[in-house]
Amino acid sequence: MLELADSFENGATIVHASGKLDTLTAKSFETHLRAHVETGGGPLLVDMQAIDYVSSFGLRSLLIIAKQMAPYGRKFVLFSPNASVLEVLRVSGFVRIIAVADSKAKALADIAEPAKSGVQEN
Repeated sequence: MLELADSFENGATIVHASGKLDTLTAKSFETHLRAHVETGGGPLLVDMQAIDYVSSFGLRSLLIIAKQMAPYGRKFVLFSPNASVLEVLRVSGFVRIIAVADSKAKALADIAEPAKSGVQEN
């Protein structure tokens, strides 16, 4: 099961996710984030602190959202992943594609900086 809640801070939408990001939940997660991509104009941050597990389907959803935001120069930052989720992001190479911050404060600081390059295409 995956629970999602939204908050807004410093012009950014923050999605607080809790549970597993897997085959059963990835589509609803992606749909939730996509709604923010389509209706919002600012940065999108995802609080990963309460995400216990990320499967390849979850990674795919993150990549899709990052690619949708990149052409508009909008920032997409994941923050506070636990050690096992961070390891999945590292091993999969996602830390080179999507910004990952160790805290909400760092994520908010990252979005305050000028945009760097978008999603890298190989």
